[in-house]
Amino acid sequence: MAALLLWGAGPAARAQCDRSSETAALDPSVSYELPTFTADFPIQNVVTLDGVVYVGAVNRIYALTPDLAKLSEYRTGPLLANQTCGRGGGGGGGARVDNHNMALVLENIYDKGLFSCGSADNGVCRRHVLDDGVSTNAVDEEVSCFGDEAARRRGRPGDPDAVVGPSGSQVLNVESNLIKFFVGNSEIPGDGASPGAAPRPHTLALHRMKSSQDGFAFFSPRSHMDLIPALRGSYHLRYVYSFHSGPFTYFLTVQPVGGASRAYHTRIVRMCSGDLEIRRYVEMPLECISTNKRRRRSAPEDVSVFNLLQAAHVTAVGDDLDLQRQLKVERGDDVLFAAFARGRPDSPEPTADSAVCVISLKHINDMFRTYMRRCSTVEPLHFTGSDRKACYNTVRRRRTPPQRDALIATHRHVSRYFRPPVSNTRPAGRMWPHSPESDSSLAFSLKRPPLTFDLSRFRRKRIEGLYRRAAPLSPAPFC
Repeated sequence: MAALLLWGAGPAARAQCDRSSETAALDPSVSYELPTFTADFPIQNVVTLDGVVYVGAVNRIYALTPDLAKLSEYRTGPLLANQTCGRGGGGGGGARVDNHNMALVLENIYDKGLFSCGSADNGVCRRHVLDDGVSTNAVDEEVSCFGDEAARRRGRPGDPDAVVGPSGSQVLNVESNLIKFFVGNSEIPGDGASPGAAPRPHTLALHRMKSSQDGFAFFSPRSHMDLIPALRGSYHLRYVYSFHSGPFTYFLTVQPVGGASRAYHTRIVRMCSGDLEIRRYVEMPLECISTNKRRRRSAPEDVSVFNLLQAAHVTAVGDDLDLQRQLKVERGDDVLFAAFARGRPDSPEPTADSAVCVISLKHINDMFRTYMRRCSTVEPLHFTGSDRKACYNTVRRRRTPPQRDALIATHRHVSRYFRPPVSNTRPAGRMWPHSPESDSSLAFSLKRPPLTFDLSRFRRKRIEGLYRRAAPLSPAPFC
């Protein structure tokens, strides 16, 4: 099965676009030829570094020139089942399985490198050193299986070295003075591990590269979170997209609404990029809404809600004055473009109805801050097993039975300008216990009301007007 990649020459390899001429017009009588690359297997991830296009496909990693000519390739599979980088395991009677590329991640601190993480490697990634400061390497020249050597010989990687999961992963490298991977692993019912396979990686985790450059480690036991045991194997949680903006790292997910509802929706997750543990975690529902103007004042509004995210991309606003005016942003501000679909009833499966919405990260962060100040929060039930009420911005101390200090936040619930919570959901939040090793941790799920994208300028103005009438907000003490 072949896959075709279309690419624009030059600027596209640098993730930039030339400004189109206002007088440019497409001539249908002219035959246009674009650079193409045909892979031997389906393409799953694409990244660029120094003008080179790296393509992650099933069983292959390709390096291409800006005009898509092949420079080199590296074979990642097929592998014997339950092996790690082709070593150990080998169960399943000699059966071989395809190695799907789950993540393709760049790094620039120790060397210019590429991490390729496959489905058939028990969650372990391979590290390709592309430029060590002395020479430039092809993608297949200097490759290592990135994990503990003793564990690899047994075919079962150590806990921190298991990065990606079989149901799909979002891996984001947030570099400062070290390499730190923020990883969200999807949990899809029916995608259970095969017999003899290594344990599944954590649902949400922060992995740091060891200074010895031979594997990953966790900063502490608080560097990862997992679905509660009662939901394992039955809860649909799909990580669709991840990105970094300002001091925050974000994930976009599709998962159940919660409570008694069987419906599904999209959430945006925000964490602090500078944290070494999952100390400050907050999530909020997202919707994409289209509202058609009413022809008669007495006619009901025609509102279409698109609840399931399919794809997304974050970029900085350019010189488009109309976009700046509509989103109330300035040049250089980050905005989120998101493609949504309307879901089937009580299902995570999309229908053919879809829409693309755009919203600024500044507005998203304002809404996070607003809901937290107003205590429109509940605990993330899928991670904690509880949805009890608590708040963030007013703090008092109390003694718990084990005589450990816990930070308990209290604040009155105010929701004058927003829809109230549904009857079976209490607005709440949570502070995690304080310990000498770290400051207090925070996990919030902002369940009501959802933050809405809107395709209708009229409705968008109405929503933003309500927000502008709210009390002025001080900078968030979140990160």
